[in-house]
Amino acid sequence: MLGRVYTVVPAAGSAARMGLGYSKAYVDVAGKPLLARTVLSLLASPFIDQLTVAVRPDEVALAGSEIVGKLDLADRVKVIGGGEVRQQTVDNLLAAVPPGRDLVLIHDGARPLVSTNLIHEVLQSAVEWGAAIAAIPITDTIKESMDGGKTVSRTVERSKLFRAQTPQAFHRDIILSAHRRARKEGWEVTDDASLLEQMGHKIRIVTGEERNIKVTTLDDLELVRWIVQSGIC
Repeated sequence: MLGRVYTVVPAAGSAARMGLGYSKAYVDVAGKPLLARTVLSLLASPFIDQLTVAVRPDEVALAGSEIVGKLDLADRVKVIGGGEVRQQTVDNLLAAVPPGRDLVLIHDGARPLVSTNLIHEVLQSAVEWGAAIAAIPITDTIKESMDGGKTVSRTVERSKLFRAQTPQAFHRDIILSAHRRARKEGWEVTDDASLLEQMGHKIRIVTGEERNIKVTTLDDLELVRWIVQSGIC
């Protein structure tokens, strides 16, 4: 049985790979900002009553007006300032976890098409295992290069490889302990499950969804726009 879920959305990235010159959180996706689409997709889940978003510190007021205000979500969405890197941003989000929440769900602000079914499956697995992530099996042939991509060193066995996504969900005490340990040890990772891996904690894999796209390039953005406008999601 699912307990009360504390949902957090790190969205404080610089979007350097998109070359926009401003945060991708406010890029238009069929009439709504990208981050607004993500927030609405999360709140569509019956297991998420509220969520906290972390944006760049100088954009807290902007997110408050453009996301929370325009969607009339003041009673369901809180906005705080993030850190210089994703791990610091999640630290800031976890510092505000209420004592009455049993599970923590972490989802990238740049993944606007997450489904309610995937959210449910990840949460259910986290209840049973303590930690669960969405991930997709690698189907392409993977090559490793040891000289910066100039030549192939070897072909990597793909049957054991997965592309990690969010949402990722954890028992409250487990993820808080992992972040405390990371601060103490100076660990730097790109997703929260990696912290638990370093602590030897098993993490359940839930099959992710191809449409759960993370917008990191302009091509990603155009694909998400097309999916939304076509009514596929």
